[in-house]
Amino acid sequence: MSNLAHKLKAVLFYAKTALKVHGIGKIGRMAMRIIEAHGVIGGLVYLKNKASYMMPIVSSHHGAAEEKKVFPHYLPVDVIVCVHNALEDVQRCLSSVVRHSLPPYRIIIVDDGSDAPTRDYLKRFAETQGAELVRHEEAKGYTLAANAGLRASDAEWSILLNSDTIVTPYWLERMVACGQSHGQIGLVGPLSNTASWQSVPQVMDGDDWAENPLPEGISVAEWGQVIAGGSARAYPRVGFLNGFCLMIKKAVREDLGLFDEETFAAGYGEENDYCLRARKKGWELAVADDTYIYHAQSKSYSHERRQKLCERADKALREKHSEAAILSALEITKSSEVLEGARARISYYLEREQLRADVRRRYEGKRVLFILPVADPGGGAKVVFQEAYALRNMGVNVEVVNFKHHQESFEKSYKGYQIPVHFIDSPTLLAQVASEADAVIATLFSSVFWIRDYLLPHAPHVKVGYYVQDYEPYFFPEDSDEYKEAKDSYTALDNMQIVTKSQWNKQELAEKEQVNAYVIGPSYDWYHYYPVRMRPPGAGIVRICAMIRPSTPRRAPELTIRVLARLKKTFGDRVVITIFGADENDPFFKEKAESFSYINAGVVASKDMPALLNSNDIFLDLSTYQAMGLTALEAMACRLAVVVPEEGGAKEFVLQEDTGLVVDSADENACYEAAARLVEDNELRERVASAGLMKAAGFYPEKPACHMLEALFGEEL
Repeated sequence: MSNLAHKLKAVLFYAKTALKVHGIGKIGRMAMRIIEAHGVIGGLVYLKNKASYMMPIVSSHHGAAEEKKVFPHYLPVDVIVCVHNALEDVQRCLSSVVRHSLPPYRIIIVDDGSDAPTRDYLKRFAETQGAELVRHEEAKGYTLAANAGLRASDAEWSILLNSDTIVTPYWLERMVACGQSHGQIGLVGPLSNTASWQSVPQVMDGDDWAENPLPEGISVAEWGQVIAGGSARAYPRVGFLNGFCLMIKKAVREDLGLFDEETFAAGYGEENDYCLRARKKGWELAVADDTYIYHAQSKSYSHERRQKLCERADKALREKHSEAAILSALEITKSSEVLEGARARISYYLEREQLRADVRRRYEGKRVLFILPVADPGGGAKVVFQEAYALRNMGVNVEVVNFKHHQESFEKSYKGYQIPVHFIDSPTLLAQVASEADAVIATLFSSVFWIRDYLLPHAPHVKVGYYVQDYEPYFFPEDSDEYKEAKDSYTALDNMQIVTKSQWNKQELAEKEQVNAYVIGPSYDWYHYYPVRMRPPGAGIVRICAMIRPSTPRRAPELTIRVLARLKKTFGDRVVITIFGADENDPFFKEKAESFSYINAGVVASKDMPALLNSNDIFLDLSTYQAMGLTALEAMACRLAVVVPEEGGAKEFVLQEDTGLVVDSADENACYEAAARLVEDNELRERVASAGLMKAAGFYPEKPACHMLEALFGEEL
């Protein structure tokens, strides 16, 4: 795209999104403020910069599967930087603020008695950058310096930013978006390498806070983009925020006043006191989980001095606030499932980025077609789309082939799909859309024969893959034509590469058909399944969910409903049970003998499944077998404790007593007892849910997508 075309596209995108977010009346008022602040010509330049800035962020380094659009902030922000020497840190901090911030913002520097080199640098910086400089000839301590900055601030949002930090691209936009996402949010903090409970990916290192050094070869700005690209943007609520970067709403400043400089004059503890005061007044504290700011840890204090200040501040905090208020705020912060989910995902970011780069280097430009003859939503098709998206975002030219008679239902079921789909009248026309492909992948047993009969005679060079997600003969009576066709599909082509999601599926094929398969591994929709619950775990009612789908006997609907009925009879109001998979008017529910209280969510659309899982604590899958166990993996990603069948592939990621419970699903008592253990034993439930969350975070779709390419094309560059 030419530079001019890109700018025009940026302006149009900016206008469209701004109107959508703010409406024409507010846009008019904003335009007047911009002209008043910058003049007509300056305002046009400002808008041009904003338009370029507003284009969706797709960094070549992070390559998020879903473009993370960043919208401009129109509210004024004051960035308050309190300084006491440590000149090199200060220079890095202020340089990053200037580099990565766009108007409307103002820098307020409070020089708290710095020596001559730092003092002179700050004076020059303020003159050249138009910053406001407040100078204390003698150091008064952080809290008094921070209050001086807050007194000088009149912006809607004031950010107290430590001078030993480095901010990242779009930090102001992201933090303000978090703050503006709910009217009761009054304080906002980002993620960081070392910021107590906001640290990622680790919080603790032994008995001390983790330092989380940057991954080798990645800059602060790049790491910030990586974290933003994979963020859930869930804005978790917490009880405390670290003071290294603390954004405070104007209404909160007016409500609470300043920091308590009498009790916490030297710093340390003043932000905890402020958080407790804010919570007492009904304000919420949120983490901008798409914002990363590097924290070098201040050199203004020695480690010993810092330890003494912390101990003194903790003592003062307990004298001022009740133990119950402090412990409540601490528990909410420590047990945040949303932050735990962010840390779990970030633990795999570097591995994921390296894999993405490797795929681009080896396979970029390959053309791969999936034959996906589906009309309605289903787990198998969902997995194919997830991995197709992943391939496309790694530079592989991915397309899908379907039939025209499926088009209407397909487009309703997979609304908003971003992959080109060829709708053809008949499989006999396959060569018209697939003959130029490097590889074509069958996803249904019948599609193997379409490739053999209608594509390969015209395009013998095309590599053929067969994506097997179950042993399909199990779906049909042994005397049926479908059963024979499904069995024959595995050996229909000599050079076909079969890929499976699990070792179990590979073994089934080896034992029953004497064919070898390449295991590409489990995956799920990594971009939509993550914890969003904001309530402390282990207390109150335990919520259990399970699929009841009578149309699929191998999902064991009768067994599942009996186990759920026993759980309700045993635990009564201590449990709430939700089922999904079939509407209540299904004959199964009229014929079942069990009568107990439950919620039937019916047939749940894919887009609604994350919310359903996040409203529960336990997921039961008592199927006869599971070739992989997609819903269990999705539940683990949302931090549910899971029970899965021993038969099948689910036990490859559900490790007994570690990331979940594995049962002999032919034994009803064993199924009941496993579920009952999770209800009764809070510690067990929390432990396996936490371990399961970490395990699930490693099954991002890029990994099996890469393995699929390796199976098809080998190690070629």
